Amino acid sequence: MHKKEIAALLDKPTCAHNNKAKSGCAKPKPGTTAGGCAFDGAQIALPPVADVAHIVHGSIACTGSSWDSRGTRSSEPTLYKMCMTTDLTEQDVIMGRGEKRLFHAIKQAIDAYQPAAVFVYNTCIPAMIGDDIKAVCRQAQSRWGTPVVSVDAAGRGRLLWHQEPGQPDRR
Repeated sequence: MHKKEIAALLDKPTCAHNNKAKSGCAKPKPGTTAGGCAFDGAQIALPPVADVAHIVHGSIACTGSSWDSRGTRSSEPTLYKMCMTTDLTEQDVIMGRGEKRLFHAIKQAIDAYQPAAVFVYNTCIPAMIGDDIKAVCRQAQSRWGTPVVSVDAAGRGRLLWHQEPGQPDRR
């Protein structure tokens, strides 16, 4: 490769809308992600919350990032390193087993770790098929008495927090 070709590769702007200017892109607004999807943002922002179980409701591919490298101040030596998933498969989607798998995953997390709370991350697949994770979280919370927080992290661009009516804003 010639010097000019290498320089041309390094000179390209990162975004198509820059019109070859070197200005770069605007910083992301709070609650948005700089790339990837909303779950990426949730995965960066929330795992540092100590001593809670984090359950990703979706396919195993959604948990493929470096969960174990996220740090936290935890009194439990292993819980913060545990990325739990419902591991939805094509059969689960076809048969409509998503909500049942989620309820069972919440039970397993509470039984195994007795966390202070459970965070449930909604991803694209259960959002597209219509799983009502808020209802499942409410049902699990009333059944086992452990706070279960649904985090609507499906799709690109925005991370939405679920907040029950009348509850204080915890963001």
